[in-house]
Amino acid sequence: MTLCMAQFINAYDTTAMNVAVSSVVKSLDTTVTGVQAALTLYSLVMAACMIIGGKLGDIWGRKRVFTLGIIVYGCGAAITALSPALGVMIAGWSLLEGLGSALMIPAIYALIAVIFPAGKPRISAYAVLAATAAAGAAMGPLLCGFLATYITWRISFAMEVCIVIVVVILQFRMPKPPDVQPKPKLDIIGAVLSALGLAIFVLGILQASAFGWVRAREPLEIGGTTVFREGGVSPTIVFILVGLAILVAFGFWQRYKATHGAPLIRLAMFRDRAVSGGLIAILAQMFMQAGILFVTPVFLQLALGYSAMETGLTMLPLTVALILTARKAPVWAQRHSARSMIQIGLITMSVGVLIEALAMHSGSHYYHFIPGGLIIGVGIGLSMAPLLNLVQSAVPEDQESEISGVSRAASNLGGSLGVAVAGAVLMASLITGLSDRIEASPFIPKSHKPAAITAVHKDAQTLSDTQVRQFVRKRGDKPAEVAAIVVINRQARDEALQHAMIAIGVFGLLGFFVSFFLPAEKKVAPGAERTQQLHEPAADDAAGDGDRPDGRESDGAPVAPAGSPPGDDAGAATAPA
Repeated sequence: MTLCMAQFINAYDTTAMNVAVSSVVKSLDTTVTGVQAALTLYSLVMAACMIIGGKLGDIWGRKRVFTLGIIVYGCGAAITALSPALGVMIAGWSLLEGLGSALMIPAIYALIAVIFPAGKPRISAYAVLAATAAAGAAMGPLLCGFLATYITWRISFAMEVCIVIVVVILQFRMPKPPDVQPKPKLDIIGAVLSALGLAIFVLGILQASAFGWVRAREPLEIGGTTVFREGGVSPTIVFILVGLAILVAFGFWQRYKATHGAPLIRLAMFRDRAVSGGLIAILAQMFMQAGILFVTPVFLQLALGYSAMETGLTMLPLTVALILTARKAPVWAQRHSARSMIQIGLITMSVGVLIEALAMHSGSHYYHFIPGGLIIGVGIGLSMAPLLNLVQSAVPEDQESEISGVSRAASNLGGSLGVAVAGAVLMASLITGLSDRIEASPFIPKSHKPAAITAVHKDAQTLSDTQVRQFVRKRGDKPAEVAAIVVINRQARDEALQHAMIAIGVFGLLGFFVSFFLPAEKKVAPGAERTQQLHEPAADDAAGDGDRPDGRESDGAPVAPAGSPPGDDAGAATAPA
């Protein structure tokens, strides 16, 4: 319960702010660009520090790092709720909450791996954790959208502070896992290289939708100086290449430290197919999740005119299907290999994404998104817990914190890639669709077309029909021309969003193909069979109510010891920035 509450507020937080941008802009008297910068920095801090946060679990103790992380996170949420200006919000939300997440999230997964025995109890824990993360991600736009619209977005963060206080109290009931012996030392150089490389790499990915992948769609200015000119090399590819170069240097440094001290992570773990293949599958799964959470709300709000609450309710079937499927996943995992469940889950997700794409047209309604959402939820619920369990269980206990940090970094990277690729496909398709339709339109004067096409290439945006109508009317265009531009925008926008969703499903198939290289057998650590036999009855009997004499707590499903986890670009769902 304790770890699930922490996972819930983290998943909730990563999606909540996306629907509150306009409210924050008005409240703090700032700009949309400033709030988007805060969102980007939040993602960068988490991505850069996940591996370090995982390693600190071995050095300081996993429970201690979890507690420290949730306290730092709570302080950040409190500062954000009271922030009088954007700079204070960045300090609280982007920095402190980002650092707190990087400490507590790897610790959550490491604690599950060492508290729960291999087999059904551990898979049950991961399943409930995945369902909790999905519920948090779904509640983000729904609850924060309501608060931002009718009260204030600050209450959202105040509620997080209240949950943090409860988690801090409950963590005293958690069993303390044994410390890693001998206690490792932090590889300072490795920590700097990994953080810097991941931050620059993810920063490059996040710039793709704004600047393009290869050629700069617009200039990048820093301090009044043009660093990247329009039409020249895009900052996206430069940042990505620099980040990769630093990560390669990090890899060489880790190979050196493996024989000359304690590395930040042991590269030998990547030789295991369960680790290397599993991490790619995690990346692909989070790629699809983040892409869905980016494209679908944009379509619902801009094409169909839904509010934040209506958008959240339309996407609710996905979450319900995920939770129900995740509860059954531990039972199915006893009869089927992890690889087969992961394969079925990933291909089901892709099918659901493609069905969702077919629902994206101007005549669609909320019920058109129910079939695709249900299928996507089933796919996530089938694959998430077996995938997490496969990766975490592939390493010895003293490497659980390391693999937790690496897997959460892969999850963040997948989420960033999902948003970036979806955004890049969206913009490329939008520019092409608008340009072609403007050129072919008989209602737009030929003398206006070159300027219109130039404007599209320079500053194309996804806009609602109302926004376009208001913009062209201000210019004094004739009614027939206004109507033509509105139709052109609608057709190009809906087509571009559909193409972006299809790209998410196609790119997400990478995880499905990689899953064939995962080990087919059920991998159980030495001695785990005996441990599982000792713990299985307790897990099966957890259907009753109340606390058990042996310290286990029940809510109707196999759960953790009292105060421990029941059962994550997330983020899940990591949300798009």
